[in-house]
Amino acid sequence: MLLGIANFASALSWGLGMLVVTRVAAAACAAAYTPNAGAVAAALAGPQTRARALAVVIGGLTLATALGVPIGHAVSASLSWRASLALVGVMSFVAAAGVFLLMPSVPTGMVVTLRRRLAVLRRPRVLLVLPLTILGMAACYTPYAFTLDVLDALRVPDSALTFMLFAYGAGAFVGNYVSGRGTDRVGPVAILAGTYGLMAVSLGILAWFASEQPAETSLLLAFLMACWGASSWAQSPAQQHRLISSAPEEASLVVALNSSCIYLGMSIGTAIGGQLVGHGAVVPLACGGGLAGLAFTYLLVTTARLQTSLSN
Repeated sequence: MLLGIANFASALSWGLGMLVVTRVAAAACAAAYTPNAGAVAAALAGPQTRARALAVVIGGLTLATALGVPIGHAVSASLSWRASLALVGVMSFVAAAGVFLLMPSVPTGMVVTLRRRLAVLRRPRVLLVLPLTILGMAACYTPYAFTLDVLDALRVPDSALTFMLFAYGAGAFVGNYVSGRGTDRVGPVAILAGTYGLMAVSLGILAWFASEQPAETSLLLAFLMACWGASSWAQSPAQQHRLISSAPEEASLVVALNSSCIYLGMSIGTAIGGQLVGHGAVVPLACGGGLAGLAFTYLLVTTARLQTSLSN
């Protein structure tokens, strides 16, 4: 409900100051919803299907990316950015009605103090796993916040922008689904290793294309955009599964911490991209690919360390 109000306020804003304040309010509302949705999904699902349940929640975000970004771009281009924000407000109210009408009753727990929330960070396994969320999200968001600049550097015509954004979103949806099912079958580490490998390769090839003059590569570019989207959104189900397994009795707390790390990683990636995009879109793409490789390395090193600590 509050998210809808914030978006309508953004659509009606009369100056930059009000727009910034209402966008921060909208972000805070969305940030408050995500961890609660993940915690409820983990509570309603059994241990054997926990990753798939988390993937369903993240699937809502990826489906919003698959459909919302190109639709928002089309509405903004044909009408105005205010109309795009107003549409988000309407959809937020529809979502709120769905929660009230369809959400099963879930027992509420005791009020959790800030000290208890931060106490979870004292657990070595949680402390080792969480930084990967920040690093992985920073990797994919370093170029993502400047997607239109990237597509311009790739010489994508205006008529194909919506198609490329849809390709990214479709890849995100598929990556999230595969991550949820794959994590339940082969474990989160294998899924994350494949995810960061795919991200490093796809961003690296896109950087190379942006630095060259590609021939007719529209379908290949769409495939690479889909790989970028898939690798970006395949992280969350596997990471949340790892964290809940590290502290199963504190599932809601670690999911909330992971959500905070997701937003922190997005902020860091956007800040890095903002500093680099002035040097051309190739640089953020290459930096994102490098960060993905660093995330892959961090995953391998910390996994080995966790296995060593468990065997001792």
